[in-house]
Amino acid sequence: MPRFRVQLNKPYGVISVEAESVEEVTASLNKLIELSNIVDRSLGIASSAAEQRAASQGKSRRRRGSSEAVLALDTIERQILGTGFFSIPRSTSEVRQKIYELTGLRLQSRKVSQALGILYESKKIMRVGSRGNYRWFEKHA
Repeated sequence: MPRFRVQLNKPYGVISVEAESVEEVTASLNKLIELSNIVDRSLGIASSAAEQRAASQGKSRRRRGSSEAVLALDTIERQILGTGFFSIPRSTSEVRQKIYELTGLRLQSRKVSQALGILYESKKIMRVGSRGNYRWFEKHA
């Protein structure tokens, strides 16, 4: 007998539901979307349609896409900045490990470094050290 499947492709993987009838898949679709939203919120990378519209109307231009650098930037901004993690200078590998602890995502070091560079350029964090050996910290007002 044929099986029917609906899947949502997300930055962190695929969430899907499979059933033997179209009616079963349709009945499970709302639960699938709800599960997807819960996972997105727990990873700190999702927002509702209303939040997305509000963000797009804000002053700063939000970055779009699902590249690792964007995920790293989003995680750092939403879950790490302001928590005291950057109260002492941290290496890129320490930041990468913190992102893994918070989200379960193992991002490439160069993508985390790219995100840190974007935050540096926007003056949200500072850096010490020389190229290839930077340590990043949050400036205190």
